[in-house]
Amino acid sequence: MNPTVRRLLLLGALVAPLSGSVPAALAAPAQTVAEQTAQTRARALLEQFYAVNLTAMWAAFTPEVKAQWGNLEGFTQYRKTGVEQFGAQKELVAEKTFMRGGVSYYVRSATFEKAPQIVWALTFGFDQLGRISEFGITLEHDRSQDQVAMLAR
Repeated sequence: MNPTVRRLLLLGALVAPLSGSVPAALAAPAQTVAEQTAQTRARALLEQFYAVNLTAMWAAFTPEVKAQWGNLEGFTQYRKTGVEQFGAQKELVAEKTFMRGGVSYYVRSATFEKAPQIVWALTFGFDQLGRISEFGITLEHDRSQDQVAMLAR
């Protein structure tokens, strides 16, 4: 199986159980130090990612993650295409952090200007050395078929 497809499937499997409708007060236990660090770092990296300033993020990728994208130019083109197709972040739907297998995960659920009904999960996994060992953007939820959206039509 293609390593990129395998990573996206893994990220989808990690994110899917988190997208249930559990009240926030019940779903948000106290963060560990590693989770707090992952959240702070991922937020800063996402600001740069959104601005298509990818040098620091690229430098933090493990060799395996770099191999997904080929080179910085390929990763930059991927991001520029995302900006063209989806626009800027419109709504921050949720943020989650969790630990799994020695990796600290940060997941941002967000919508974007040109497709506001689609919720995307932007996922960072930080290894114990602080490197980005997982990165991906996957479809989390399509709200266009939700009952509220259908009533608004």
